[in-house]
Amino acid sequence: MPLYDYDCAACGTRFEVVHGVHADPPTTCPVCGKGPVKKAFSAPTIHFKGSGWAKKERSAKPAATKSSDGEKSGPPTAAGGGEPAKTEASKPAGPAASEA
Repeated sequence: MPLYDYDCAACGTRFEVVHGVHADPPTTCPVCGKGPVKKAFSAPTIHFKGSGWAKKERSAKPAATKSSDGEKSGPPTAAGGGEPAKTEASKPAGPAASEA
């Protein structure tokens, strides 16, 4: 059942009432017994259940950072080229120290 907030015009009290969508709203305040009461706006209650879906989305792709001159920085590039520079890890594995 939904939970609704109501404000009393006479005493200014805010109170909560649990009733169905099609049920009649309260007409008097439970604190002072007077009326009228008006439905108040309140933030909805949200419950996220599961195993951290936000963490998974956030860590899926690392964001590229910008340097101080406004250009995006990514992997290091070879001099004058747009291709990534080769590192020791990117060289193909060859035979050991010497070939005889």
